[in-house]
Amino acid sequence: MVAIVTGASSGLGLSIAELLRNRGAQVVGVSRRASADVSGDASKRETAVRAIEAAERLGAIDLLVNCAGAGVFGAAGSYDDNAIATIVNSNLIATINFCELLFPRFKEHGGTIVNILSTAALIGKPNETVYCAAKWSARGYGEALKAEAKGTKARIIAVAPGGMNTPFWPEPRPGFMDPADVAATIIDAIERPVDISELVISRR
Repeated sequence: MVAIVTGASSGLGLSIAELLRNRGAQVVGVSRRASADVSGDASKRETAVRAIEAAERLGAIDLLVNCAGAGVFGAAGSYDDNAIATIVNSNLIATINFCELLFPRFKEHGGTIVNILSTAALIGKPNETVYCAAKWSARGYGEALKAEAKGTKARIIAVAPGGMNTPFWPEPRPGFMDPADVAATIIDAIERPVDISELVISRR
């Protein structure tokens, strides 16, 4: 398997990339950090092109995991232009960017797209208005992809995890889920020979 994982330098994206590698996949990790296989802004087309070129050198691309994301939280009315752009670009535009380039080939040759959303894509939450807007939009885009994918070789999986103890938060959240556990659940869904189109993962 050859996979591209965005947001792969920390948190859930890192856990997914590591687990895929441990299971024998060749992974191209994308992140703003210089240590990534492909360093750059996932919302920019040139970053996606470089990631795809790097993955193609390893073989045919089988899997795209859109895990890039950022959170800026506050009451409605507190967001400036930069905060809105950061949230929308990382949580919505990055997903669209990579899907637009890979979905057509996945329809023809086969491939799986996993869009990491959030429970904020399912319910409205106070102090998360713009974040919810971006995640709901990403979910809507994925649902439309699923409609286009019917009868083709492409598979789309939407994943909505609850809170995880990752660097996404400015302070540790010990009561939240371990990203390694969430990653294992996602990889299991990818590998199952059944059609799982939406997966909600929450704390017990």
